[in-house]
Amino acid sequence: MRITGSVSRMAASLTVPVALAATGLLLGGGVATAATAARGLPEHPAATADVMASHVTWHKLSLLHGWVSGESTYGTGNPAWAVKGGVVYLSGSVIQRSGTNQVVAVLPPAARPTRVLWISVYTLDDSHGFVTIYPTGELYATATPQSNARGYTSLAGISYPVGGTKAHKLVLRNGWKSSQSQWNSGDPAYSLINGVVHLSGSLHRASGSNRLFAILPPGARSAHVLYLSVYTYRGSTGVLKIATNGDMSMYLGRATAYTSLASITFPVHVTGSHQLALIDGWKSSQSEYNSGNPSYSVSGGIVYLSGSLHQVSGSDDAFATLPAAARPAHELYISTYTLDGAVGTVFISPAGTMEVYAPDYTDAQDYSSLASISYPLGS
Repeated sequence: MRITGSVSRMAASLTVPVALAATGLLLGGGVATAATAARGLPEHPAATADVMASHVTWHKLSLLHGWVSGESTYGTGNPAWAVKGGVVYLSGSVIQRSGTNQVVAVLPPAARPTRVLWISVYTLDDSHGFVTIYPTGELYATATPQSNARGYTSLAGISYPVGGTKAHKLVLRNGWKSSQSQWNSGDPAYSLINGVVHLSGSLHRASGSNRLFAILPPGARSAHVLYLSVYTYRGSTGVLKIATNGDMSMYLGRATAYTSLASITFPVHVTGSHQLALIDGWKSSQSEYNSGNPSYSVSGGIVYLSGSLHQVSGSDDAFATLPAAARPAHELYISTYTLDGAVGTVFISPAGTMEVYAPDYTDAQDYSSLASISYPLGS
């Protein structure tokens, strides 16, 4: 069972406003107007010794339009941003107490992307919405219904290279094309930063039926198969599969109409990786799917999770305890892939408790991925 005090357990205590009408933020519509007025929030909590050692400097986000921090309600951190090693990281959580504008904040120039980013995130009561970030810095929180985003939106686990980072375009095949010209969300590409692959850009399938859209070169391949949940057209969620030979395939959701590769990241060669000691009937799925043993590593102040798992007995969604060296400062809720593309949630507490679950719990029991989950110490 999920621990007492999780967002899903506490959802009933929230006052959830009436859902918003569609605003056009979803792909297929226009872009909402820019934010103009700022609302300040308390500074991000004081750095712990681990944060100071990692040299990750957090900066508060000044929130707009009735959006406030979710920290006092859920212990999930004040919304903040940091730049570390050429990568922008977000953390914390937001709730909209008044108003209807989806613009949460405007990121400063140092944290702005050069293209539009569409990123799937955890929202209220185990649902999954998305965050959109524009080159102007405007950060939107959206879900269907919009009341889920207003009730709670997690920024944990969001990362992307700083503007101007060198990217290598992927050679698309089998009828897949870049969506840059239509949505300004970038050509499909990858960057390799300190041994970590960061995907970017967007694509759609103009013809054919083949799921394979590109092949990563040897220097940017994972040692294990990756199954990842990604944003697809009009707020749906699709599946990105990356094989050890570099084959990249997209399917489910509305992937053929539009797929975003933003905020997908994974280490190429994990040094100092440690297997997690699994509990409560959870086992590694490596032998069945070659998708890695559940593990963690810490590099340059960033925690990287990897691997996959399933539950062979029991019904407790707690599967491991992270050691102190890899624990966040706040509770984290991060979207992840579960069986057959169902979107699940990985929960991590400051005490190291790790849980995974999905709206249909059997999906998480049958297969859950930890791939592409990363966060700075102090998140």
